[in-house]
Amino acid sequence: MQTARELFGPDRLMFGSDWPVCELVATYEQVVDLMTAVLGGRPAGIFGRNAARVYRWEL
Repeated sequence: MQTARELFGPDRLMFGSDWPVCELVATYEQVVDLMTAVLGGRPAGIFGRNAARVYRWEL
């Protein structure tokens, strides 16, 4: 994730899961917590705003 963030920037990334398969190793909450730790916070763009922009959803 750090490499993707460095290469593409936070405005070109979206968080996604392979739910429920991702829960075979960790809970969904643990996956989100790990991503938050790796990213040094929970960027609104990566965790929702970028998807809304790409799919043209009005928030």
